[in-house]
Amino acid sequence: MMHYLLVSDLVSEAEFEELMEKKSREYAGILDEVTIAMMVVDDLGRSHIKIGDVPKAATAIVSFYGKVLSIEGPKEIPMQEGDEEPGAVGKLVLGDATGTTSMTLWDEKARALLELHEGDVVEVIAKPRFGKRDVGFVAMRESSVEIVETKKPPKSEALEGALEVKVISVSPVKTVAKRDGGEISLQAFVVGDASGTARLVSWAPEIFADVDEGASISIRGVVRKDDEGVIEYQASDTAEVSFCGHDISVLTIDAEDADVGDRAVISGTVVSTSPVRQFVNRRNKESKVKNIRIRGKNGREISAALWGEMSDIVVIEGDRIEISNAEIRPGKFTELELSVGFGAAVKIVSSAEEEICVDGIIHLREAGLTLENANGVWLAASENRLPEPGCAVFVKGRASKGRIMIEEWRPAAFDTASLAAEIQETIKNIENKI
Repeated sequence: MMHYLLVSDLVSEAEFEELMEKKSREYAGILDEVTIAMMVVDDLGRSHIKIGDVPKAATAIVSFYGKVLSIEGPKEIPMQEGDEEPGAVGKLVLGDATGTTSMTLWDEKARALLELHEGDVVEVIAKPRFGKRDVGFVAMRESSVEIVETKKPPKSEALEGALEVKVISVSPVKTVAKRDGGEISLQAFVVGDASGTARLVSWAPEIFADVDEGASISIRGVVRKDDEGVIEYQASDTAEVSFCGHDISVLTIDAEDADVGDRAVISGTVVSTSPVRQFVNRRNKESKVKNIRIRGKNGREISAALWGEMSDIVVIEGDRIEISNAEIRPGKFTELELSVGFGAAVKIVSSAEEEICVDGIIHLREAGLTLENANGVWLAASENRLPEPGCAVFVKGRASKGRIMIEEWRPAAFDTASLAAEIQETIKNIENKI
């Protein structure tokens, strides 16, 4: 039975059938088999979810209802040596009020698409891919459930002309595994123009080898994806990149004027920060978040949640900050909240910096790693590996407003106990003057 697949890791098929028989007796046999199966699945803690929650699902199998938005195929696949009959492939796009998803079906399952029509509602059991909108097909049947409202599926179009944008941030090149077991490299950027900001993905990073943050570039060979206002560009391996002869302005909005749905550079002043908080996400993996509040030019405050690697960015009160391409939504503790994670960028607007050479001890504080000596305390950051807490070091870097960007460091040969005592004495003197 199709519904048993949802709980096959919890009970055996025989146990599932026993639970169905028991449930049928409870209702004096008036319920049909499908209804009973769904009730048993629900009793075991595996109920249907909304399509919008599929990319965040923590289970290996999910079940949901979806309205058929489009059908592609089935398309016949030529026979290969050893095949008994031609293969087939088809694609189904489903939606509800919370989102859309797609499935690829093969062979006899693809041919079954001939029995479906746009507007039909189906019940689906599928394998989710965390963070992805598409799912792997397991089972499906037509349903009498009514879905009145659906989101529109993402639109995709190849741009005929060149895309002209300014590069806001450049991520390191990553290697990811392909479904066939191979590997492929990709690089992500946050880009913007006068209309707003977006994520740009290249599957051929070498094309962008000479592109740095702040560059105004022109790209040919780009696909534009629009998911209800959230834009993503994909540059093919045949894309052509050139530098513009002019500076491209990017839509920038003060925190005072930000609103839900804006995809822009949001600027403001940091008024508070919280320590990084560790937690376990829905996929039972460790993650982290840091919450900050930023203030606009006239005093309006909004929250920002810095997720994952973003929480490692050193932010202190008084910083001028620019957050690009973050999702803006109603907040719990302020009017609005920025969700700063996948596809977003954070920049501390630089103030006057000075080259500095200094020795000290590395400490781990609530705000992050610090470099401390008798003359001061700096929040420490680096584009490379940082020293471990407790290390006595000599560093070269750039200092500004209570932080230091460490460019080089080496172990220092001095008495850490004496230096620690000096630091404590300095702190006591400061406290006595307050």
